[in-house]
This record gives sequence, structure tokens and C-alpha cells, in this order.
Amino acid sequence: MSLMIETRNLTKNYGGGRGVQDLSLDVPERSIFGFIGPNGAGKSTTIKILCGLVNQDSGQAFVNGMEVKPSNHMEIKRVVGYLPDEFGVYEQMSVWEYLDFFGAAYKIPPKQRTKRIHAVLEITDATHMMDYQVSSLSRGMHQKIGIAKTMLHDPLLLILDEPANGLDPHARIEMRKTILRLKEMGKTVMLSSHILPELGMICDLVGIIEKGRLLTRGSVQEITRGLTQDMVIEMIVDSDMKTAADHCQSFENVHDVTYSGHELRLVFRGERNKIADLNTHLVKHDVRVVSFKESEVDLENVFLSVTGHKDTPASAAAK
Repeated sequence: MSLMIETRNLTKNYGGGRGVQDLSLDVPERSIFGFIGPNGAGKSTTIKILCGLVNQDSGQAFVNGMEVKPSNHMEIKRVVGYLPDEFGVYEQMSVWEYLDFFGAAYKIPPKQRTKRIHAVLEITDATHMMDYQVSSLSRGMHQKIGIAKTMLHDPLLLILDEPANGLDPHARIEMRKTILRLKEMGKTVMLSSHILPELGMICDLVGIIEKGRLLTRGSVQEITRGLTQDMVIEMIVDSDMKTAADHCQSFENVHDVTYSGHELRLVFRGERNKIADLNTHLVKHDVRVVSFKESEVDLENVFLSVTGHKDTPASAAAK
């Protein structure tokens, strides 16, 4: 698969440990890539280099096969749509006027501009807002219009910095739908966020960065494979539940066994490859396991395990 983003040994040093250090990363085209890290980890620096807004000290960055360097910045800006976490608005404009203004800034001809404005409003499910005053928009509406503005020149790559920040649960669901819709259109989406469960639901790949260095990159499942962490296992058992629970409890990696009806739930602490041994252990003791599955992976726990902040509250570590 072709790469939309590629960096090799990318370094930008602001001093005091700030910036990015020897960052090598790749993002396939037509994927959603989640970029995770605490404040000051280097996410925004990486994004600004990719957009041609900041020059690196050393290393290389490529977008759609084109090297990001001053001589290519205009072409890079045609390929990339960038939505920062805070972006300026002209509050006395209507949404239509706002988008028309930026369409003109992108030098989109008037007739084509009208079609593009209708198209991006439809993509973001915001057509009903076209006559709204920008000053009247809620945070969720504001973000939708921001993505619509970012889409005006039809970029191949969307880079969204904290797009769900400050949104209520309903608005986050709407944002998630919009991002998935962009992928369906063939766009590549890179988004940074500290709202980790949101990323786990929509991202094909995630990268975890801390202190300017990429700690790991892959799908959530790939990253968690081999990690020693607590995993919740859910089973349906066609046997005496007290006996099944006792046999589970006797396995060295199992903790906190509970059951109700024929459903049994436990915490498994250890490497993933030992989960199969638990199933073998139960079969050996004549426990009839009808179904055996792990609960959905919690990206916050993955983040804490990878960064070594296992005992740090997730809300503090992820901001």
C-alpha cells in the first residue's frame, strides 16, 4: 500500500527536551491515523513540519511521495488540509460567507466555489447551518465548519489537531461520523487527540509519542499484543458456575472472578499468549466453555502501559 505520510529521522530541537527527536513514522493512504501523546510530546511540531509551517533541523518528511521542503510548500498545501486545535473565525459573517471567503483565498473560481461549499457542507452534515451567523455556532458546529473549510480545496490528506476537544458526547459522535465519512471518500486522516477512547473507535493505526520520540506504532491490537496488562475476559459457560469460577480463580494469572447466570467475567493479568493456557486449563477440568472473548481494548490503558505511566490517572497522563 502506498504511503501518504513518511518521515525519516525527523528532528526539530527547541531546547529543554521540546520538539521531536529522530522521528520515523509512516501512514498508509486512505487510513485514519491517531497521533497520541501528552502536551509537549511533539505532536504539534510534527504536524507543523508536515504542513510546511515549520522547518526541521534534520531528517526528511514526505507527503504523498513529495518531500516537504520550502521549494515544495505550495504543492504540499494543495495536498494537505490542516485544522489546528484553535482556528480563527470571522464572527460577523454567515457560515456561507465564511466558506466563500476561504474559497476565494484558495483561488477557487466563483462557480466552482459554490459547488464546493455545498459539497463540504453536505460532507460535514452542516447544510442547514449555511445562513447561521458564525458567532452563534456551538463548539460542535464550529468544528464541523472548521472541517468544511479545511475540505474546500479537496485535499488528499486531512490533519486534524484535537478535533474532539471540548465537544459534548453527542458532538463527539457526530465528529466521529464525519471522520469516517472522509475515509470512505478515499481521504487519509491524521488526527491528534487526548480523548483516547475516541481514537480507539475509529483509527486504523495509532502512534504513541512522548518527549519527542515515537514509542510505538500499529493497530491497537498489535500494540497491546505482548503487553503485560490487565485484560477483562468474558465467558459463557455451560457448567456449574461456582465450579467454573473456582477453576478460573485457581489459574495464576486470573483475578476478580464474578459470574451471573451463565456469564462469567474475570481479570487476566499477564501476557496475551497465556490466555490460551487458561482455556486449556478449563477444558482439562471439564468446564464447558461456550464462548470466550476479551472485552474491547481500552486505549487509555494501552497508552499508560506503553508510556510507563501505569499508575498515573488516565485523565492526567493523556492531556
